[in-house]
Amino acid sequence: MEAVPLLAGLAMGLVTSYTDLKTGFIFDNHVSVLLALIGKFLGWDEGEEEVPLPKWLVKLPVPAVEIGILYYLYKGLSEGSVLVALSGIIALFVGLILGLLLFYIGAWASGDAVILAGFSALLPYPPDTAKITAPYYIHYPLYPIAILLNGLIAVFPFIFIYAFGVIILRKRFSELREILVSGAGLTVELSLWIMGALGVRVILEEGLGVSLNPILGWLLAVVLITIFGKLRRIGDVAGALVLSYLIYLSPESAIFAFLRLLAFLYAFKVFLALVKFIRRNVLMEEVPVEELREWDILGETIFEKDGKIRRDRTDPFERLKFALLKVDLSLLKPDYGKVIASPSAEGLTKEQIEELKRLVEEGKLENKFLRKKAMPFAPAIFLGFLISYFIGDLFWLLELKLMGL
Repeated sequence: MEAVPLLAGLAMGLVTSYTDLKTGFIFDNHVSVLLALIGKFLGWDEGEEEVPLPKWLVKLPVPAVEIGILYYLYKGLSEGSVLVALSGIIALFVGLILGLLLFYIGAWASGDAVILAGFSALLPYPPDTAKITAPYYIHYPLYPIAILLNGLIAVFPFIFIYAFGVIILRKRFSELREILVSGAGLTVELSLWIMGALGVRVILEEGLGVSLNPILGWLLAVVLITIFGKLRRIGDVAGALVLSYLIYLSPESAIFAFLRLLAFLYAFKVFLALVKFIRRNVLMEEVPVEELREWDILGETIFEKDGKIRRDRTDPFERLKFALLKVDLSLLKPDYGKVIASPSAEGLTKEQIEELKRLVEEGKLENKFLRKKAMPFAPAIFLGFLISYFIGDLFWLLELKLMGL
């Protein structure tokens, strides 16, 4: 019985990875039969698209979500646990929310969100085969977070090698320097803010004897990091002072903890910079309106505001970074007025393409459009599922190494 989630995950992962690599399409019936039936009832008709796949494969039902929900319902009822019985449904929505968050910032397509939700329903908790797990995953059905993070961590080496290969072949050495150097100062600042926030918690608990609930302790740390980031220079000074005090108390431990944190954040910064480079230079192309096709995904937003046609090519990750630094999430949703076409993962419609052609013919819009190339994420999510099942939580392992444990 314990192998049921694994077998369902293998079936879903192999099929969705193949169709994503082959065509860029994810079919609902390869994740959930019920979802496919709902889609057919609502007239989505994705199975009718002309794709270079055998018809039997397109129609193949893989009820992974249903298997996950029923499996944990049976397990929960057998153990007398309501939370376990509902964990398949809870984890399904946790995975769906995480997936939709990445979908709405333009990181991947809606089909990838559905796949993550499917794997989440199969693994709400870490299985016995997972040897490295964070304590909070054992008690609550939040293991979908580990599946997502494992997938992202697993593809990092491939992105790293691929991006550097492109840089060397295209001789883009100035951009290599930008990747390695740009944002290094902010990385040092963030390290100081985090160390400062965690140091305040240590001082309260060990220096002043104030006993903090673990959840309150982490909430305090998050609030302090936010305040330090908002104040910026004052936050730098406060973080440096707290770090100095920690070094005074325990020189070797404090210095190594800071250097490990700095190295981790720097590696993460380089990872984001490499992803940004690939998105801009490999997965993006500029084409005339005549080459735009239905389902193509734009890399920019075309909108009408104050009677003028305008375009916004701001990278969504840059916008997210700016919003977090300013602690103002309203910056994630600029006031575009009337949106004509945007980087929706659902792609362009025929009507939108006709509207863009009309604007070009009238001279209101330059005949150059950013178009995204498809990037298959299904194999990465599948890899995250396998790592989560057989190994555990890689992000928790990194946290332990960061703390020197």
